[in-house]
Amino acid sequence: EYATFRTTYYRWEKNIEIPILVYHNIVDDEDEIKYDYMQTTQENFEKQMKGLIKLGYHFISYEDLLKYNNGEKALFKKSCIVTFDDGFKGVYENAYPIAKKYDIPITTFIINKNVGQKDTLSWEQLKEMEESKLVEVGSHSWDHADFRNLTKEEAVENVERSYQEIEEKLGKTFNKRIFTYPYGLYRPEQIEELKERGYIQNLTDNKINESKNLNLNGLHREYPLNDSVIKMIIKIQYRKIRYGNT
Repeated sequence: EYATFRTTYYRWEKNIEIPILVYHNIVDDEDEIKYDYMQTTQENFEKQMKGLIKLGYHFISYEDLLKYNNGEKALFKKSCIVTFDDGFKGVYENAYPIAKKYDIPITTFIINKNVGQKDTLSWEQLKEMEESKLVEVGSHSWDHADFRNLTKEEAVENVERSYQEIEEKLGKTFNKRIFTYPYGLYRPEQIEELKERGYIQNLTDNKINESKNLNLNGLHREYPLNDSVIKMIIKIQYRKIRYGNT
């Protein structure tokens, strides 16, 4: 008999790394890049996505991650999530076409106060992408406040206000809500309160998630920058070794 090789695993079966990649804007050409950690070109973004696919990576959504965490879904050993912060129009103009081309689920975290301004996404664009079922819209807060300066009550009010408008503008109620802390900064009591309210919460600390200690209320994310795919993979392995079980 031939041996059966497993390609997907439930959370309790195997410890796997689940990188969450965080981008900001995807721009047209190299000249537009002001800060490497915030922007990359459409050409390089496509190279990164194609490269990850060639290396055997499978792109998943937060819904997949939630089901995996609950024991309802198995994931490929090489799984990752693609996210965008701040709601720049380059997500619609440059990232979304690549996502459609390669069938990559993506999540964009918006700052409500900035929607519809110059160089940012409009509600119409957000609605179009969300209705494609390929793009999820989450909150990056109402106004990109430094949450260290907010009380627990103010923080909750900020996030709830953000999601209320998202649901109103997109015409739907979300069965899960995902929030990303501005600047990656927070107070522990804010995380606890939003956890009680059922939020999935993202940090931005360049660490790598591992299934053995997966925490949906403190998900790690890392910047791919303008790196080549090989450099991205090297950084993932380095961060796994450096941060270990944190």
